[in-house]
Amino acid sequence: MKHRKLGTILVFAAAGLSGCFFGKVADYRYYVLDYVPDGVLLHKGRKPWPATVLVRNFQIGEAYLRSEIAYRTSAEEIRYRPYDRWAVRPDHVVSDMVRRHLVESKLFRSVQSQYEEDKPDYELKGSLIALEEQVEPPFRYAHMDLRLDFVRLSDNTVLWGREFDLRRSVEGTDELVVVHTLSGLLESSMDTAIAAMDSTMGRQPASP
Repeated sequence: MKHRKLGTILVFAAAGLSGCFFGKVADYRYYVLDYVPDGVLLHKGRKPWPATVLVRNFQIGEAYLRSEIAYRTSAEEIRYRPYDRWAVRPDHVVSDMVRRHLVESKLFRSVQSQYEEDKPDYELKGSLIALEEQVEPPFRYAHMDLRLDFVRLSDNTVLWGREFDLRRSVEGTDELVVVHTLSGLLESSMDTAIAAMDSTMGRQPASP
């Protein structure tokens, strides 16, 4: 089991005043997903696949496109924690972590965030369907639903795809534990995705 460090998750505390000089002081806490990719250096001692992969910012469900962290009490109800907020848009931070994970894995020759002069050979498309806490008293869960599709751009063929609809129980009431657990879900999903893309690349016909 991987040794993980809570210190890899950044937490920012800020104080906001309600009104100009009067009113209750509100203490906001800001979070980002973060982890150090490890154990996935599949190409240690091997050359990367001679290809470029494009990873644009992922799509995200409108319900999660806000700074407050979302939590569900049922399938029909979604609420938001006003004092626990994302420091960066969740679709952006997830996309950035996916690109970082791919770079660290040394799977491909290069990873792009947009079209550049060096036209990419493949694209890893993503859709962040859910990133939230689920509350089912007395239990709490971190829940991430992420769809990934690995596409060959020469003919827009989806070579591999999977939806990672994962949740893991958390203890206590500190929202930091939820964010830490969400980071772990993203990391394990990317470990699986990288192994699958590596296997897929091994089945591709050699370039003439």
